[in-house]
Parts: sequence; structure tokens; C-alpha cells
Amino acid sequence: MSDIQPIPLVPEHTAILRKCQDAFCHAVKAKFNCMAILHNMEEADSFGSNSGVLRAEKRYSTKLSNRVEISIWKDDLTRHQVDAVVNAANEKLNHGGGLAQALSDAGGPMIQKWSDDIIQQVQRVKTGDAVLTLAGNLPCKYIIHAVGPCLYPNPNKKDIDRAAPFLHNVILRILEIAVYENISSVAIPALSSGLFHFPRDRCADIIIKAITQFHDLNGFQGKNLEIHLVNNDEPSVHEMERATRAVFDPSSTSGSYSGAVQGRNQSMTSSSSNSLQFGDVTLHLKKGFIQEEKVDVIVNTIAKDCDLSRGEVSKAILNKAGRKIQDEINRQRHSGKGYPGADLYETKGYDLKCRAVFHTVCAFRSDPNAEKILFKGVSECLRKAALNHTSISFPAIGTGNLGLDKYQVARIMMDAVAGFVKQSLKLNIYFVVFPKDEEMMKAFEKEMKRRKEGTMSPVLPNDMTRSFASAAKETTANETPTVDFYGISKEAQREAKAWTFNMLKQSDNMTIRNNHIIYLDQRDHENLLSLQAKFRVHIKEFFRNGNGGITITGSPSDVSCAAIEMESMLCKAQQVFAEDEERDILYSVVRWSCEDKPWIQTPEISAVLEKAYLAGNEEITFSNHKVRFKSMVLIDDNGVFSAMKRICLLDPFEPLNNSFYAKTMRSEEYVDKEGRRALEAFGLRIVKVEKLENIALKQLFNKNGQRMKVPLPLKRLYQCVSAQFCDLICRVGFQKEFAPPAEQRYGRGIYFSSTVDGALKLWKEQDHEQYIYIIQAQVLTGKSTIGSQDFILPPATKGDPLDRFDSVSDMIQTHVIFSGQQALPECLIICDKSSAEQQYAKHIKNY
Repeated sequence: MSDIQPIPLVPEHTAILRKCQDAFCHAVKAKFNCMAILHNMEEADSFGSNSGVLRAEKRYSTKLSNRVEISIWKDDLTRHQVDAVVNAANEKLNHGGGLAQALSDAGGPMIQKWSDDIIQQVQRVKTGDAVLTLAGNLPCKYIIHAVGPCLYPNPNKKDIDRAAPFLHNVILRILEIAVYENISSVAIPALSSGLFHFPRDRCADIIIKAITQFHDLNGFQGKNLEIHLVNNDEPSVHEMERATRAVFDPSSTSGSYSGAVQGRNQSMTSSSSNSLQFGDVTLHLKKGFIQEEKVDVIVNTIAKDCDLSRGEVSKAILNKAGRKIQDEINRQRHSGKGYPGADLYETKGYDLKCRAVFHTVCAFRSDPNAEKILFKGVSECLRKAALNHTSISFPAIGTGNLGLDKYQVARIMMDAVAGFVKQSLKLNIYFVVFPKDEEMMKAFEKEMKRRKEGTMSPVLPNDMTRSFASAAKETTANETPTVDFYGISKEAQREAKAWTFNMLKQSDNMTIRNNHIIYLDQRDHENLLSLQAKFRVHIKEFFRNGNGGITITGSPSDVSCAAIEMESMLCKAQQVFAEDEERDILYSVVRWSCEDKPWIQTPEISAVLEKAYLAGNEEITFSNHKVRFKSMVLIDDNGVFSAMKRICLLDPFEPLNNSFYAKTMRSEEYVDKEGRRALEAFGLRIVKVEKLENIALKQLFNKNGQRMKVPLPLKRLYQCVSAQFCDLICRVGFQKEFAPPAEQRYGRGIYFSSTVDGALKLWKEQDHEQYIYIIQAQVLTGKSTIGSQDFILPPATKGDPLDRFDSVSDMIQTHVIFSGQQALPECLIICDKSSAEQQYAKHIKNY
């Protein structure tokens, strides 16, 4: 849990994090293995006391049978009155963030104690499973700790489909526990959504499907059970009600959810059968031809190549407007004057009956983010139109290249309008349907009807309707936006907090130093151009003296936004690099094979199987094939069984804590006396020592030692690294990208020092980092010679290019190797800077 105080956010910083919330949370997770929780911010998920006091509100209920009832609630789960509440837990039952922490804090320290006792017995609770503990001080008897799937931010369809069965299974498990323990009422939140990034709508559909399946299979065994689906945020409550009504009361089309998501700060009433009034925004539905619309703005959809002759809508607009519209969009595309961050271009109307045309770029139907692309495109058009115009017309976007269902399109476009309403801007909006497309018209009419009915119940008195928006704004104003950090250690939390201060500092320029810029691909560089246009900043890459990075210049708030997005992008490149290294390391020491399926024996598939095997999984599914590890068989999509083999190429090995690498706590005595004295001489105090183990890397290291015939004892050397690379070194060993010195005087390799004080001098400390991280390693220096800054490999020993030195050095204390397999990390020494506390206090005071 966190003992680090949250960061209070001033309005400028709140605005920054609203713009790049996903990138911020992803970067914090990737760099520091921490979870960032944003409180009292639009679209941020929070739980417990930080979200204010909620009054329990029952939105909808229905019965599966005389004994089983499902109801939808908006309430704080820490106060909800039931026999058992469900906690969104992780596999280690470490309740350090979000709902888990809120329940643990409210229930008292025994909640974590009981959870730790379970982990001591079972090591971990697998994803898709759940366990029961008492509830401590909570107003219920039990907590069911359920482990749902956890996804990366912005997951694609493949990731979601792979995770869905685990979410389905965990709901079944919750219900099994409730029935077995004779629990009469259970409260279930939207598991895996929010912090775990599972889409809310799919989450709700899966939960309802699992409950109905459990009922159909007589899982309730005739017992009484009230199932409360409880959430404290309006989007989750809405999705739960929608999914429940879709199954048990489809004719009602979600009639009672109060229109809160559609515009919780606005009244919404119907003005006619084909129009809706959202406060100052009017939405009209009509049949017609988009190219004939007499409005300020017409919306067009185009492909990435901006060819207006592709697509029926775009072709009609081109024919009506004339060739000049194509010429203008071509000029914008080649000059970079469009809006690539939003995939939006604006041109004149020319021979059309409008002032401007917004061309929004749509991807092809295979894109897993098709729904997000549509929502983003409509939202950006609305926002931009409201700045200078009073009316805008849309065709039915998304049924062509995006390949979306027409009812999906109607829902998403309506959702975009509802989200736009929250910005309190005035606009007349027209959805224009091609006259012969009756199905599209029906889809829009059905969605419009649902929205209208959604505002009819409950009916608010006029004075409440009028004051609802201002009351909501006052409540928000009294709750200071904050950022909380939760991680496995206070050191990681403090580093995440210091990094956040650095990202939010008011500066018109910022430099991000990270050698992983060399792994950015073409799409990443396209994103760089998009970031430049989106935030109106200048981004420049650099790489000199073995050190690479990015400089960003512009207005302070835009620089911070672009820097956070850039850090997230670099973290993704870093993760891809690490996964590739893991794959190659594992493939060097172990191979999986199947005689009937020779294509199995590839580095990619072999690594996937090995990691799943070491993680203790019973089985894994990939490419329509299933591997069962206990029986060592592969089952193809036709149900045919084949024998699998796991061959250790060097020495047989078993997992370390369900992996091939592990970090474990060690005492200061694990560091030699000379090293401790050197740290004390620099005014540094050892905070923590962690032993680093990597089975695969150790086997390769030993093999290299045998080849090089290096005598014992081996050299013990040191390297200083940044916080974000500590875990990576444990995973994939030493890489030259992780810790380049300020100057590579002796070659372009991996640097070490034979002394701690030498390491501290060789690597300049990170100004914003709160600790110094020193890796102690065994290193195979072998035959060595003096280095040169021109070396990319060690030089030949006697002119023979195949006979080379094993390393180079300065002949004093600096050593350089050119292969990560010549070094084995032994331990991580985390030191507190003597001035760290004063620097930290100064940051807090100045904030």
C-alpha cells in the first residue's frame, strides 16, 4: 500500500493529465511498476472515500427466478449493505490500489493479513479464480477476492478476446462461492474494467452472460441469492444496466438510467420525433444527400492516402465540390498543415453549399480499434466545428471501410454527441442518412428513441433540472484533483512521484534521455509528427557519444503533454525490445517441439510456451491450438492430440517464483565491506539490497565462461542505472542501451567499474531520481586490452579477425564488454541520496 502522500494538482496540471491520462498511467506502470490513480478528474476512475460520499441508488432490478434477483446499483462498495462484496484483486492479493485498497483500508489491516496468509499457502490466486476472507470492519460478512484479467491500456480486439474467458470464469467462481457459503446477497463491481483496462461494455455483457449461464445450469441449486451489480461511476452503472436490460427486458431499451452519461450536466428532452435537445445542442435526424447539405460544415470520410475518389460519400463530395478540394487536401497533407493528431483535415466548401468540409481519416475494417476511431473522429469534428461554426452535418460514418454494424454506428455517433454536450458548447448537429438506406435510418431512430426514453424516468422537477449542472460543478470544485501512486515498494512510488513532478514542471523545453529511440519504427515516427501537430511543439531526436534522446520545445503545457506521450511511446519500444531479448535468451537454453507440428519450433512460439510453463499455467491456447502442460500434449482445432517435448539444451531447470528470473530481498551484508565503505564515503545510505537471479542468463553466462576458460574467482564489477532499467536488467541482463556513460571513451559496449566509487563517477546521477541504483555483477572480462572510442567490437588479438580480445578497459577500473551474456547480475543496491529528503521537501513546498 501507499505511504506516499498524493500529489495535489493545480488546474494547469489537471488539464495536462486529462489530455494524456492513458499515456501517463502507462508510462508510470512501465517505468516504475506502479499504478497511478487519478482522483476527482473527468474520466478518471476512483474508489472509496476519494470519490465522495454516495447515496445508494438502485437503478434497475429483475428476477431470474423466484429465488434469484439481479439489481443494478450506483453506490460506494465499501458502504454497500450485502452479505459479501467482491474485490477486484491481483494474483498476489496485494491490495495496493483502486477498489482493492479502498476495501482494505475500510476493512482494516486484517484484510491484508488474511490475504497474505492465503498467499503463503497457495503462492498465488490464478487469474479467473477467487478466494474468500472475512470482511473486518466493512458492513458485510465476507470479501470475495476475485482475480480478473488485466490488460494493457488501449487493448486490441485480440487481447480482449483472449482475456474474456478468464473474466467469464471468475464470475462463475464468485457465484460458486456464494452458493457454497450460503451467502444470501453479493455485490459485484465491473471487474477488470477501469485500472485493468477491460472495456466496460464487454465487461458488462460477459458478467450478465456468466450469471445467466450459471442459472441455466442450475448452479444456484434452489437457494436464495440477491446479486447486486455495484459501481460508483456513471459509465459502469450505465453499461451494467444496458447489458442487463438487453437480456431480461429488451423492450425497455435501458429506459431508466437517467441520461447521466448522455450529459449529466445537461437536460435532454425531445423536440420532435426526429430531433433531440441536449441543453444548447440540437441533434436532427434526416434523410438526404450529404453533398447537398446547407450547413456551415459537412463531414467527409477519407482513407489514409486522402484520395477523395475512394468511397461513395467522398466521391459524391468531390464531384459536387470540384477538383480544387482535392488539390487543397493534397497541399495540406504534403505540408503537414492538417490535424494528423486527430486524423482530420479541413478544406473550403468550394461548389458545395457549406463553408467548410472536415475530412476525417478512417482506417480499414481490420483495425481492432474501429469503434474508438469512429468515436474520436466524430468527437473531434464536433469540437472543432463549435469553435467557429453553428451547424454541422454527418453522414453515417463507419459502415464502409471501418466495417461496423449499423446499430453500432448509431450508438457510437450518439455517444460522441453526448460526450460533446458536456463541454457546454452550442451547435446544431445533423445526421444525414442516404434515402435508400432504410436499415441505417432504423438504427438511428431506435437509438434516438432509446435516448429519449432514457430521460423520461425519473422526471426531475424544473428547479432540480435547472440547478443540476451547477450543483455538479460545485461538488467537483470542492474536491481537489490528485494523483496517487501504488506499487510494490515505497522507493518505486517515490520515483514515480518525482518523475511526475519533472513531467509537469513549467518549462518551454524538455529533454528525454533514452537510447530506445533507435528502436522506434516508422509508425512511431509518424506518431512523432502527429504529436508535433497536436500539441504545437517541435520534437527533435538526437544521438551523440552513445547517448540518445528527444528534445521538445513549445509552450509549457504542450511540452508536458508531448513529453508524457513520448515517454509512453519509448516505454512501448522498450517493452518490444525486452520481449525480443527474452525470446532469444530462452530459445538459447530451451526448445519446445512437436513432431506433428514442426512450425511449433520457432523462437516466438517456444518462448511463449516456456513462459507459460514456468508460470505454472495448466494449459495455453494459441493459433486455435491448445497445449496441456501436465500431459504434454497439443490439441489442434480438429481435436487431434500430438505429443509435445520440452528440451533443455544446457542444464535442466525449474521456475523461480513462476518465472525464469526473480528478485528477492537481502540484507546489507550481501554487499562486500569495501562497497559499503565506498557508499558511506559518498554520503549514501543503503536502503535496500535485492538478489537478482536469472536461470537462462546464468546458463549462457556459465557456457561463455567455459569457452573463455576464465579462471575463478570471477571479477565483481558495478554499474549505475536509472530506476526504470532495474527490472529489465533482471529480465534480460545488461544491454548497452540501459546504462551508457556520459562519454564512451573506450568503445561502444557495456560499461562497468571495478569499484563502487568508480561507478558513481562514471555515471552522472539522474537529477529527478530520488535514489541511486547500483548493480553488482559477475563479469567475464577474459583477455583484455586498452579500449578506444572507435571500437564497436573488441579488437583482434594478433591480426586474425576471428581471434579477438574478450573485453577492453582503461587499464585502471573501467571495463567494457560487447556481449550481455558475459555479465551476470547478482544484486541491486538501492541507496538514498544524502540530500534526497531535502530535495523532496522542497518539491512539495513549491507545489
